[in-house]
Amino acid sequence: MKISALKEKMAAREGMMLLDVREPDEVADGGMMPGAVNIPMGKVFVEAGKGALPKDTPIVTICRSGVRAEIVARELKERGYDVDFLEGGMTAWEE
Repeated sequence: MKISALKEKMAAREGMMLLDVREPDEVADGGMMPGAVNIPMGKVFVEAGKGALPKDTPIVTICRSGVRAEIVARELKERGYDVDFLEGGMTAWEE
């Protein structure tokens, strides 16, 4: 998902979960998008197995550049989640 599409969805208050998959130290150093939930990439699938991720709400994964977010999105999609990733990650958001 391009940053412009995400901003439109956020402005329209479309229901979605923003899932930040960066490590806690990265989040502390770089901040997070408003309303995002931080679950590091290495813990996403454990938390998904515990029901921490909604299957009935679209999820947008976020990382610093988009690479990890794309990997997580692909894996979640294979597990039946409605998911996309933010192209360019927080770098695109900050620009």
